[in-house]
Amino acid sequence: MFHHFQECIMKRFRSFVGAVSAAVVTSIVCAGLLLGVHTPAFGEDYSVRIDQAPQDVTACEGQTVTLTVQASTNFPNPQYTFQWLDGQGNPISNGGKYSGATTNTLTISNISQAEEGQYTVVVGVSNGQVRPATAIARVTVVPAPTVTQQPQDVTVCEGQIAAMSVQVSGGLNVRYQWYANNVPVPGATSSSISQTVTAQMNGLQVYCKIISDCGEVNSNTATVTVETAPSITQQPQGGTAAIGRSFQITVQATGTAPLQYQWFKDGQAITGATSNTYTITNVTQNDAGRYKVVVTNRCGTAESQEVQVQTASVEDEAIAAGFRLSVAPMPASGAITVVVTSPVAAPATVEVIDISGRSVGTIWNGLLSGGEQKLEASIEGIAPGAYRCILRSGTYRLSTPLIIVR
Repeated sequence: MFHHFQECIMKRFRSFVGAVSAAVVTSIVCAGLLLGVHTPAFGEDYSVRIDQAPQDVTACEGQTVTLTVQASTNFPNPQYTFQWLDGQGNPISNGGKYSGATTNTLTISNISQAEEGQYTVVVGVSNGQVRPATAIARVTVVPAPTVTQQPQDVTVCEGQIAAMSVQVSGGLNVRYQWYANNVPVPGATSSSISQTVTAQMNGLQVYCKIISDCGEVNSNTATVTVETAPSITQQPQGGTAAIGRSFQITVQATGTAPLQYQWFKDGQAITGATSNTYTITNVTQNDAGRYKVVVTNRCGTAESQEVQVQTASVEDEAIAAGFRLSVAPMPASGAITVVVTSPVAAPATVEVIDISGRSVGTIWNGLLSGGEQKLEASIEGIAPGAYRCILRSGTYRLSTPLIIVR
């Protein structure tokens, strides 16, 4: 139709205007008056200009996003048109999450990562031949934070550094706060935490709160186990070991199990002496010396004091403890007096044994009073010969010769 009117007007005015004027008149009359659409005269250039492009947006999932464009044109009395396009260049229609798809403001409600991408707006003029303009904005959608790597339980020795960390995906403007037993740890505001531990921190429950503009989440809780190095709480004691008997040396230690023990004599490790108690069985003079124990675990070592062990005969031991024994008269025939001295009141036996060690008579079996005590006994029933009178009280033993004659 436009070409029909153009041909009509040009034929009518060709006789008194030039070709250029005829073209102008044709455009004005045919397009303007007859069609009601303003078209530029020869030499005019109408276009849309973007004055304010929509801004790139970073939003959290579930939020509402608005994209706004401002435009102008040199075309008189424009009637603007707007069309928003998605990332694939497809026109967006109103409905669902979208509204304002044909206005200067596009609104996306309850946005999700499916709506993330590039948005284009085309601004034109509906009542004239005007070059349109386009503007582009990028919409980035951030999900709520999630913990992708949880803090792990940690076992360390006292005085060492315990370290934990988390890794997080999602979230906007992510911040961190670590908690120990539900109490915020001052200054612990990064994705990792490290601290020198004390024994009192054993069993500490630690987690991280992740905070962001898109929500917050707590990590799993991890446990701090603090192990302690060995410490001697009761030192071994030396003493006098009776030859032929047993003698024990004991140490008490604390520290995280398992504890390993190694006893030493005169600086040399004793083979097999690996418990907290070392027992010398059937003591000999060679067992005299300096003894100590070293206690170890994975956190350290503790060494006991060195103690001296002396050896003595059983009778020397009894005498050292304060026992005394004598018999009168010597030699004896009908009766004897046994004088016993005990350092304390203690149960005891006094008997006569022959040269084979067989008991041939009991003189006393009862409680000795502390101090000296005289025991009278008849030996009429014992045959003449060489004997020994034996005192036994607890682990102590003392003897003296007894000769019987008739």
